[in-house]
Amino acid sequence: PFRFPWIVGSLELSSMGICSSKKAEAPQVIDWSSLNNSNVQFKQEYTGKLVDEVTIIAEAELVDDGAAAAVAAPSAPPVKEDGGKGQPMMAEAMPMATAQGGTSVEGVTPVIAEKPVVKLCVVIANEDGFKDLYNILTVPQPQFANIQELKLEPTEQYKDVLVRSVLDATTPGHEDFGKTSTGGPGIFADVIKACGPEACKLRKLIMTDFHMAPEGALKFADSIGNLKELAELEMVNMHLTDSTVFPIAKTLSKQNAKMKKVNFGENGLGAETKTAMEKLFESTHRGFVLDAYG
Repeated sequence: PFRFPWIVGSLELSSMGICSSKKAEAPQVIDWSSLNNSNVQFKQEYTGKLVDEVTIIAEAELVDDGAAAAVAAPSAPPVKEDGGKGQPMMAEAMPMATAQGGTSVEGVTPVIAEKPVVKLCVVIANEDGFKDLYNILTVPQPQFANIQELKLEPTEQYKDVLVRSVLDATTPGHEDFGKTSTGGPGIFADVIKACGPEACKLRKLIMTDFHMAPEGALKFADSIGNLKELAELEMVNMHLTDSTVFPIAKTLSKQNAKMKKVNFGENGLGAETKTAMEKLFESTHRGFVLDAYG
């Protein structure tokens, strides 16, 4: 498969045991924060099992083929007093026990995922952080949980770099007008295009405060359709314009059948663009919610 030639020394996968030749019968799932470096920081907010259409903590072992079904005790993702900034935690079980292949009291037949799932926040410090993210998320990472929700946010310093770069490149009369701006967020489009098994079934994606150049937004529009399980997308304060946001919405309406909610807030979009985007989803996505205010 296609690979970018960006390998940071601290991210040599073989040095972290990812390419270990010894195959464990039941590999231990560890915290994504073990991959932290000066370019990118992972914050794993909770772990759990994937049950039906939502993330639920299921404190149960998966059963082997032919074995009796183990009973799972699911619960809602925990709400932490510190907003999820601390160490990962498990929620207390709800009195709604279900089993793989069994039926809950609500009559739902749950399907428990092969691995736990996580809500992951990734803080990007520079453009190399996006390159590191590419090298991490586009290859199999069997010792890490599957990513259910992914939130990307820049450090304050990197946010300022992106703002200056995009505004300079899109402001007529500026000496850098028309030049290619810092391409970090555009690199993330390549991540989506080639995402590995732990990221490809992502259901919620949040990107905030990454000023995205027009060329980066078009790459994103071309890639987002690859996330077939995606149900929610937030792109808040991304410097999207009427001409760059519409292709993204068009892709979502045609290629992302499970989409339920999109938030394009704080991008200064026009009323006509908002109306046009709403019409895209009217016939294909029942109950779809579009937030494009601010």
